[in-house]
Parts: sequence; structure tokens; C-alpha cells
Amino acid sequence: MKHKLLPWLLAVLFIAVGSGLAAQQDSLDFPAPQYMLPFYDHFSANDLNVEAMGRGGADAALEGGLESAIRNPATLVSDKSGFYMEFTVKPPINEINASADQVYTSPLPFGIFGLSGRLCGSLQGAVSYNVPKSVVYDDFTVEIAQGAGIVTRYPSYYLHQITATLADRIGPVRIGLNLHSQLHQFRDVTVFQTFERIDKTWYVFRVQPGVFYRGDKVRLGAAFQFPAKRRMDIGYEMYEVTLPWKLNAGVTYEFLNNKLLAEAEWEQCSAMAAEFEDRLSLKAGLEKRIRNVTYRIGLASFPGVFEGAYRLPVRETTDAEQLLWWSSVDRGGLIEDTGQLYGTLGFTYHLKGGKLALGVMRDLLDNVPTTRVSMALGFDLEAFKGKKFLIFDK
Repeated sequence: MKHKLLPWLLAVLFIAVGSGLAAQQDSLDFPAPQYMLPFYDHFSANDLNVEAMGRGGADAALEGGLESAIRNPATLVSDKSGFYMEFTVKPPINEINASADQVYTSPLPFGIFGLSGRLCGSLQGAVSYNVPKSVVYDDFTVEIAQGAGIVTRYPSYYLHQITATLADRIGPVRIGLNLHSQLHQFRDVTVFQTFERIDKTWYVFRVQPGVFYRGDKVRLGAAFQFPAKRRMDIGYEMYEVTLPWKLNAGVTYEFLNNKLLAEAEWEQCSAMAAEFEDRLSLKAGLEKRIRNVTYRIGLASFPGVFEGAYRLPVRETTDAEQLLWWSSVDRGGLIEDTGQLYGTLGFTYHLKGGKLALGVMRDLLDNVPTTRVSMALGFDLEAFKGKKFLIFDK
């Protein structure tokens, strides 16, 4: 009887081992440094433009200042020289799909600050510093010396961006161009089996044209960002990184004293890695102005692009001490469903010569339960000369 069972037991063993090897082979090897990968966007991405945040993030088809022009340069309308600044608070969240408490943070509060104004004739321009992405992982520690000590690192990724915008009018149509100078900054890049502090920053230049049309009651707008490629060498891994196409298009319908907005945004994440799905985000919102206050409400979907296991890059070593220290650390992790549906609220106080805006958004699905609160102040530089600067309009 035992001899008859032996072949079956061996078959089960081989299947189990084969399945384990297949699962290991199916794990994602990073196509770029870790936290710039698109499945971290659900926390790392910053929703620039406070007013757009309140209406679900829709801003491709509505005129605005430099904050609106970051996503569609053709929407820039800035008859007077102005200054704008924006602050964002992202409360910490837990490890994605795991139980570790509040390990993802974003301590940099600046979202945008910059200047805009008329250059000549109908040509308008703006320049701004903005931070489209920011994330810090606050919980990477490895025990060493048989538990007598620990090594702590704070892996982080910041996308710093300086945006120069030009916009001009041709009849009812406006055209615009953004020139984005990006600094992709990484600190404490995690490589399995080394404690080397890998700090790298890479420059990427990206171009984004846009178009905007205003009718009597309907506005239409669209912009697209060209892809870019950059080699990123972290010493133990060389990445040929593709920053993908991004296209956003929207419509605004104005009736009475209300604006109804809808927008779609498509990002070709599969250009970075075949394992990633392209992302189509849908946004919708409503805003209504009552005297000196504009109120906003909206919804925005933000689908996930990847579900599965991943593996950290590794430093190959035969050092017994290093191997011992890292033996208790998982080389990889698991990303489950990161799809989000945001509910948003916001309002703007219109002041004499300026505005004060607040926006709030919260994920309603709790896959990656994030909350964002942003505040902005914008004003005309000429308003400094007035005696009623930043007084409520009547």
C-alpha cells in the first residue's frame, strides 16, 4: 500500500514545488525605482488645484489661473499679474493591503506656488513650482547583531516640477503649452541585502500642449503629455524607465449660476511595464456661486493598475553576516486591489483682489483609504495698491 501511495505523494510534492517556483517567477521585478511605480499613485499622487479638487478633480474645460494650467495650459486666463500658493495635508496611511500602522507619510506641505500674468497682447504666461507626487515610507527597519541593534531607513520619492506655461487666444479657441522640468528625487532606495544609502535625483523634460474652447454655455478642453524615457541607475539595478502618455479631456456646461463638469483622464501605464494596466479615471463635479462664495461637490474614480506580488532589487552577496541579518526580511510584497472612488467637497471665498479656497477629498471604497485636505490663496499683485485688499466682495 505504501508503495502505491509513494508515486502520488511525489507527484503532489513536485506540483507544490513547481507552483511555488511559478509564483516566484510571476512576481513583478520593478521596471523603475520603487515608489514612482503607478500602483503607489493612490497615495503618492497629489491632487494639485484646490478648486478642481472640490469638484472631483475636473479642470480640463474651465478657465483658471496657473493652478488650472498645470493640467491644461490652454485654460490659463490671467489678465492681471498674480501670485498663487497652495498647501496640502495628506494624513498618514497604513501599509497598502497590510496591517502596519501609518507607515506612508507625505511631510512636504507645499503643493504649488508661482506667478502668472499677461505677457503681450493676448499672450499670457505663468511659471510655478509644484509637487505632483510625494511619499515617504516610515517603517523600514532591519535587526542586526542578533537583535542587539537596528538599521532604519526612510525610503522616499518626490517629484519636483517647475512648469512654464504659455497660452494665447485665437477667436473662441485658446491654445497652450506647458514645459515641465521634472526632478525625480529618491532617497534611501531599498535594495535587498545592502544598507547602502542610495540617494539619486534624475532630471526629465516633458512637453504638454492643450486646447480650450468656450461657447455660450459649453466649454471643451483637452491636453496631453508626451511620454519620456530616462535611464535610472541605482548601482545594483539599471532601469530603462518610460514615463507614459497622459491625456485628459473634459466638458463644462453652465446653466443659471451653476457649472456641471465631467472629465476623463487616460494614462498608458502599460508603457512602463507590460504587467500594468492602462488607467482610465473618470471625474465629475458641480459648482455653484452664491454672492462671494462658490460651493463645490464631486466624485472621482481612480482605478488600480496592478494586483500581484513584487520583488525588491537585490544585491548578490555571500557575506554570511549580511545574509543572516536579512534572513527575517521579506524580499517582496503583495499589492491587492487599489481602486479608489473619491468623494470631494470644496469652496472658495472671493476676496477683493484675491481668493481663499479649501478642498477635501476622501476615498469611499477603503481599499487604500486616503484623505486629502488642501488650502490655497491667490491674489492680484496690483491689489496691494488698494485700500480694501483681501476684503470680501459684495
